[in-house]
Parts: sequence; structure tokens; C-alpha cells
Amino acid sequence: MRQQGSFAPPNSIFFIEDKTGGKSPELDDMSVRIWATQSCIIVGCLMSQDGPTEFILSDESGDAVAGAPAFDGMLDTPSRVVEISTSERDILLKSNVSGNLTRVRIWTDHPSEPEHIVVLLG
Repeated sequence: MRQQGSFAPPNSIFFIEDKTGGKSPELDDMSVRIWATQSCIIVGCLMSQDGPTEFILSDESGDAVAGAPAFDGMLDTPSRVVEISTSERDILLKSNVSGNLTRVRIWTDHPSEPEHIVVLLG
């Protein structure tokens, strides 16, 4: 199922994790905009003062973007529900997944402040 919305999250980051939460990565290298652990992925976006970022969450292969993703990894999903949230834990989007481990691919339209983010699950 495809979901989307436009958001201007505080701190200009989105969290992708299982609904039970995860261990957040250290944001120590600011030259990258995607940080990850096995249980949490953080994606930087357009500065919130500059406007909203369009975010698409999908499990449909047709939503894949041409070209290599900015991120391609696995995420622990023991509850089988992936949530997209803000740093204040406000849930923006969520999706059911089929397994305890889910492949996550992320495409962005800019390396440091993307206005469009596509996350493909599975």
C-alpha cells in the first residue's frame, strides 16, 4: 500500500523504525543525511523553516525510483509494523510488513536537504 504526505518535521529528520521502537544511530557524521542501526533509520530532509518535505512510504515495486537508492538495508521489524515519525515521536505514516526483518530502500532528490523522499519496504 502506498501512503504519502508533506511534513516539516522538527529537527528536519524522519525516523523509520518498528512500532516497538529501536536504537537510534549516532548523528556524528553530518556529511551524510541517512544514518542507520539494525533497528532505526534516520533520514534528513528539507529544513523545516524552508517548507515541507514530500514523503512516500510504499511496499509497491512500481514506486521504486530509477537509479540507485541512497540507502538499501535491512530493518528489524518484530511487530511487523513500520512507523515513520518525528523526533518528538509523532507518528506520521505506518505500514504493515510481512516479516521480522524488512528490506528498506530510500531514494532522495538531494543529498543534503531533499524535498522528496521515497521509502520502499520489502
